Order: sequence, then structure tokens, then C-alpha cells
Amino acid sequence: MERYRDDLAAELPEIDVWCGLDAAPLFAALSEPESGGEGAAPCRAAAPAPRRPRPVAAYLKISDGCDRRCAYCAIPLIKGDYETVAPAQVLRSARAALAAGARELVLVGQDTSRWAQPGWGGLERLLAELKALRPTPVWLRLLYLQPDGIDSGLLDALARHAVPYADVPLQHASGAVLRRMGRRGDGGAHLDLLTRVRAALPGVAVRSTFITGFPGETEEEFEEVLAFVGEAGLAAAGVFPYDAQEGTAAASLPLQVATEVALERASRLSERIDEVAAGYWQAFVGRPLDVLVERGTTRHDGVAVGRCAVQAPDIDGRTLVSGSRVRRGQIVRAVAVGSAGYDVDAVAGSREP
Repeated sequence: MERYRDDLAAELPEIDVWCGLDAAPLFAALSEPESGGEGAAPCRAAAPAPRRPRPVAAYLKISDGCDRRCAYCAIPLIKGDYETVAPAQVLRSARAALAAGARELVLVGQDTSRWAQPGWGGLERLLAELKALRPTPVWLRLLYLQPDGIDSGLLDALARHAVPYADVPLQHASGAVLRRMGRRGDGGAHLDLLTRVRAALPGVAVRSTFITGFPGETEEEFEEVLAFVGEAGLAAAGVFPYDAQEGTAAASLPLQVATEVALERASRLSERIDEVAAGYWQAFVGRPLDVLVERGTTRHDGVAVGRCAVQAPDIDGRTLVSGSRVRRGQIVRAVAVGSAGYDVDAVAGSREP
């Protein structure tokens, strides 16, 4: 919508408020008192909506925009070049989230591994300062780590301060396809990277994303990514059929792949990823784990819903906890007793007061 706001507004004059990346116009409109015309009946005040509990995880934006110019990506066209959020602002947002009840802080941006503030420091200092806040976040998590931004310094910082979780958008395993995408690496380089990540973060969950049907992708190149995920041992991954975005370099590339082919390949790749990921989650059975409770024990089934440290909010599976009554926001020590897809079943032991 941000790219086509003027065209949409001209075609849809009945729309009162347009907002995309900036929700301020919507909030301003909602805060205005409703006015009726002359002679209109007075409006009865609406009953207040029931208060929803604040989430136990809070997202902290640490950067915006991107300079990488991947051939398929419209983010630089929409958000512009890469910019960091100042550390004082990140810490201020973190304090507010923790004061409101958040137990986990999730750092997000288009390129989080690149974050650094000249004269202040990089992610090592930022993570350390976030971990030192009071109340203390129980978990810190970073999302969207570009593969060529993951070095030993970042891995050391994650090992000291964050959960063992690596969200790494690999996009493909064929070196030829990745070059056409404007990216580096290939399947062998990706496997070497995952070896280093696992050495630094034992038990790490690696999440990734892949694109099928990129212009020029042959069946043989697609088979490369199928073979790669069979070796990579990913915990989860999203698969997206290529969708040409106006203004991007890839939209004008020759040999565009038919949509039905891209969709069929996406389905095959998703099935393969599910097969491999099942082994990662099944390996938790019999092991202890800490669960952050997002919905307390209910009366009708005696089950609480939460996440263990290797499950990110909103995008990954859940951990279902039985055996003890627990409240939202608690950290519960439990033992995994089963898994179904990306979800884990667990029985509670001890918990935080």
C-alpha cells in the first residue's frame, strides 16, 4: 500500500484514513469524538472492549530499511536504505515493555546482524545492556540474521546473552540461483555456516526461508535446495513461491518460471522441510526444558500454552504443558513427552513463583 497510496486514494475516495507503516493517522482518527449532524440522535457510548493481556514477548525494532539490493526484494524501494535505531531508543522501548509485563525481548530489523552505533558499540554491548535491565528479561532473541553477517563476534554475543536460536534467510542452495538473486554462498557454504552456528550455540534451532521458482531456476537447481535441506537439519523454515515485485531487478529477468511450477516446487520443498524438522523436535522427548507460559492452565483441559526457548513467538510452534496449574508469564520447568509437527507436549515440574 505504501508504494501505491496515491493511486489507491484516487480510486477509493470513500476511504477515510490511509495508513501503512505509520499507524498514527489511524490512532488519531479513532481518538476523535464521533460527531452527528444537526438533529442527529445522541450516540450512546460504546461499551469498553474487554482488556486483553499484554503479550509476554515484545518486539524491539533495532533497524529499518536495507542496502543489500537483493534482486527480488522491494524493501529498499519501500523503506529506503539501512538505518539503525539509536541505542537509547531501543533501551527506552525495552524498559517500557518490561514494565508492562514482557518477559522476552525480540530484536527485529531487516538486517539485525549488522547493527552497530559508531562511538557506542555493536550487538555485544546492546545485548549486554538489555540483559542488565530491571526487571530482567528472561530471554533475548534476534530475528533475521543475514548469513554473511554472522561472524564469531556475533556468535559469541548470542552465546552469552541470547537464546540458542538463529533465524537465517538462506533463500536457496544453488550458487547460480543465489548469484541471480544478488546474494552470496551456495549449499556447501551454508552447511559450513550452520556447523559454526551449532558449535557456538549447542542445541540451536535454525529457522530459514527459501524462494522457489526464481527466474531461470531449473529442475536441477531446485533439486540442489531439496538435497540441501535434507542435510541442513533445520528446525523450521518458510517457503515462498517467487512473486515478481514491480521495480525490482528480478521482475525483468528472462526465463520467468511459471507460477504453477513455482507453487509445486514450494509444496515439495515444504514437505521435505517438515520431514527433516520432525526429527529435531522429536529429539526433545525425555529432555527437560523451560517454558514461558503465554496462556495459563485452563479449567476445561488442564493445559497451559507456551513456548520453549527455541520457539519464537508468532512464527514457530508451541509447547503445551500439563500436570500443574500455572499462570501466564511464568517460566515452567517441564519434561517433553511428545511432539506433533512443530509443537511439543510437556509435563510440568517446577515453576517460578
